[in-house]
Amino acid sequence: MKAVVFEQFSTPPTIQQVPDPTPEPHGVVVKVMANGVCRSDWHGWMGHDPDIRLPHVPGHELSGVVEAVGSGVGRPGVGDHVSLESHIFCGECRPCSIGKAHLCNNIRYPGID
Repeated sequence: MKAVVFEQFSTPPTIQQVPDPTPEPHGVVVKVMANGVCRSDWHGWMGHDPDIRLPHVPGHELSGVVEAVGSGVGRPGVGDHVSLESHIFCGECRPCSIGKAHLCNNIRYPGID
């Protein structure tokens, strides 16, 4: 697949051919049809985010079509149109359990974690 990739911080990204992803057992692969590049991506590109590993494909605000599903996924299914939440909350920690998921102890970010 084609993707925007940066191989060094603060240098121009390039469009490259990268390996097609495969879904983890509880994950899906989404063919990206639209993607927002936001300030978090900029911080990652500039080297401000210690979780970014190079080379890196930015863009965690996306929508598209499900191309493949893992063995443990019931929904969504292949062909479904989806939009991704830009933050993934665990739903089990104290902040999540009291309706403050934005303070989740186990927050993850698609495209980063």
